[in-house]
Amino acid sequence: MEKTAYTAHVLVIPYPSQGHINPMLQFSKRLSSKGLKATFVTTLFISQTMKPESFGSIDIDTISDGCDEGGFSEAESIHDYLKRLEAAGSKTLAELIIKYKNSSHPIDCIIYDDFLPWALDIAKQFGLVGAAFLLRMCS
Repeated sequence: MEKTAYTAHVLVIPYPSQGHINPMLQFSKRLSSKGLKATFVTTLFISQTMKPESFGSIDIDTISDGCDEGGFSEAESIHDYLKRLEAAGSKTLAELIIKYKNSSHPIDCIIYDDFLPWALDIAKQFGLVGAAFLLRMCS
């Protein structure tokens, strides 16, 4: 059975922490099931740690958080990690968008964890639609 053409290509970018990754991964799968091309973006360190075999119809790509060898534990503090994540993440996210711009499936939209507000700035730089994904505990 031949797959139909994608209607849009969405980058989904979670904050690199377990409670953020899984809900956004499930959301990516749902988007894909509705005919969108979904690329799940995680950090280099998380990608090396997860070593995903396959997420089915979801593509995986990476950005840097500035702590590629040791993840969060490489940073001196949460403040240091967030500064590194914004600096390296902004740069490598822009590079990722450019990479896809020259492909058969350029990015149309970025859905980002609301812990990463700088992702919207990058989306705007490239004239892309950006949407925050809000994760809140339900109890």
